[in-house]
Amino acid sequence: MGINRIALVASDFEDGGVERNFTNLARGLVRLGVETWFLVGDPRHAYLKGLDPAIRILPVTGPRVEFLRDFMARERPDWLVTGKLKDALVTLAARDALPPAAGGGTRLVAAVGTLMSGRFSAHRWNPFKTLSETRRIRTCYRRLDGLTAVSQAVADDLRRTFGVTDVPIAVLNNPICPDDLEALAAAPCTHPWLTAPRGAGRPPVIIAPGGLRKVKDFATLLRAFARLQRSEARLLIIGEGKERARLTALARRLAIDTRLDLPGFIANPFPYLARADLLVLSSRREGLPNALVEAMALGTPVIATNCTGGVRDLLRNGQLGPLVPIGNPAALAAAIDAELTGLAVGDLDRAALQRATEPFRLVPAARAYLAFFRSLATRRRQL
Repeated sequence: MGINRIALVASDFEDGGVERNFTNLARGLVRLGVETWFLVGDPRHAYLKGLDPAIRILPVTGPRVEFLRDFMARERPDWLVTGKLKDALVTLAARDALPPAAGGGTRLVAAVGTLMSGRFSAHRWNPFKTLSETRRIRTCYRRLDGLTAVSQAVADDLRRTFGVTDVPIAVLNNPICPDDLEALAAAPCTHPWLTAPRGAGRPPVIIAPGGLRKVKDFATLLRAFARLQRSEARLLIIGEGKERARLTALARRLAIDTRLDLPGFIANPFPYLARADLLVLSSRREGLPNALVEAMALGTPVIATNCTGGVRDLLRNGQLGPLVPIGNPAALAAAIDAELTGLAVGDLDRAALQRATEPFRLVPAARAYLAFFRSLATRRRQL
């Protein structure tokens, strides 16, 4: 089985990390000479603008099982990669509908970017739903040809929680940092809080990218922000989601609404990341968040909750940025105050942050995916 033809599937193309990672993975695969399809729900999304024309973007239309079945029969991709559970389920159903000679020989791989057991938090008081979800995930992933995990913690979760022990799992870095990262970061930034350079004369700006969802726990960040000794600091939360009204109301109650801005989704966040003083990750769970890697690649210091092994590994157990307990506003505020004080006296090795993100560059990460696919092809031939 070769690896000359690969299709990436993101049938609900939203504003999240899966979509951004797959966009970069498509760029990297094409750079390495792989014929690449990108099957997306919204071909007009901002992430897809300016892509190499060699990437064949196809809108997912009609019933998804039928669409993917017909695609596999017509194009016969060697590998099909999904980033969300619902897409993995659909691609399995589509392949089941085809004999190998008619395109059903396509190998299926799922890229898992978060702790799947975290899905249980929404129904933790319903053991029957938890059991049903566990079985659904186990049944799906055990039928795939391979899995990638964004961190060792994610891989361990798949094995221990879901019993996925008979499918190869590779811990691979996402292609988070595009080749033109520095150029993207140098683009104009019109936000009034970031037009002046960092340093004396400009109030410190804290940035927190992410969808406005409960798992990001921006409520704890707002409570921490309200405790800061640096009362002139400002907070930018970049993203959109269902929690907007709740967070806006909380900011008013905490009397920080004039120092908080929620500008919504921004297709190119890099000028913001490069100009902010500090990035703060307040999540309750993560696989390995893109924003953390992106900020470090631009030399912007970071603080994160100790929410997963992937975050701990990236920050080298706190050597490259403070790790704080989940859901603890006092600890988060203390870490932010300490970091801002250190920045004021120049106590930061920005080059060390940038070096730590080299494995997340586009081509090295795409090459690692191809190496994993080769190992799967060899393994199947030996069976």
